[in-house]
Amino acid sequence: MTSRLHRPALALIPVLLVPSLAACGSSKDSAKDSPSGAGLSQVSFTGDVGKEITATWKKPVAKPTSTSVTTLVKGSGDKIAADDTVSAYLWIGDGTTKKQTFSDYDQGKPESLPNNGQLGAVFDKLFAGQTYGSRVVAVTTPEDLLGSADAATQLGLGKNDSLVVVADLVEKAAVSPTPTDDKVHDVSPSMMPKLVTKDGKPSGFDFTGLSEPDLTTPVHRLILKKGTGKKVGADSKITINYLGETFGAKEPFDESYTKTPYSNTLGSLVKGWQIGLEGVPVGSRVLLSMPPAYGYGAQGSGKIGGNATLWFVIDVLKAS
Repeated sequence: MTSRLHRPALALIPVLLVPSLAACGSSKDSAKDSPSGAGLSQVSFTGDVGKEITATWKKPVAKPTSTSVTTLVKGSGDKIAADDTVSAYLWIGDGTTKKQTFSDYDQGKPESLPNNGQLGAVFDKLFAGQTYGSRVVAVTTPEDLLGSADAATQLGLGKNDSLVVVADLVEKAAVSPTPTDDKVHDVSPSMMPKLVTKDGKPSGFDFTGLSEPDLTTPVHRLILKKGTGKKVGADSKITINYLGETFGAKEPFDESYTKTPYSNTLGSLVKGWQIGLEGVPVGSRVLLSMPPAYGYGAQGSGKIGGNATLWFVIDVLKAS
């Protein structure tokens, strides 16, 4: 789940041919759109866009000095516009170890990715000039894709590995309602669920007496404990423990309290966290609720359903 907290993230074009990459579609139309040329032989892809993908590795892919993107299959749909939300299947492979790292096809559903510049330069390049129905691929680095080299180790990647990111840009996705504003609102305890703990660690929420909020409700915050350390800035790298749950759920969709604290740059995380954590001092424990537009949108992600308001308890451990 930590990869999903990233915008996405994981997430995951002036089109540049990638000298270490080869790819081909599964149909005749796919094949004629595949790149060709000397050195394009390290990995190839088969499978129809939006249905499946299979990678065949031949040699390791060298770590690039900058992200390069090429089109494998040119879709026949409309051009992807600025501010579209793109329904896309992402596939990510470690080009150094020649192993798959992540696939939305394995998850059984696509991502909803906003084309608004907030996902970072890799996704900006993947979307630029593309049409729906396309398959595009980037050769990049963990730092460029995930926002920090340290985030790579939490996903089992080497900091110096190459990454191969394939995006099947299936269709324009439905979007969640726009919240009434993009600011954080500090609220009273009566407007938040009660925190449930087990053995001294957060284990969930008690929503008794609360109604599920309207989807246009902005980010709400309740500071349970105010720390005395450095305040989190928009560009801070933060280390936190967290637990997240949807309204009335029987269990969290993810948590780090029984695992390893999570570290990343605040600006690389979902917008609800950016809004709710900026200005919070290190040492604080906060409850946040965020509308789907600032979380995982109309499509949801993994255990998170579409148009779900999310609640988090977050302990801010470090900020730099």
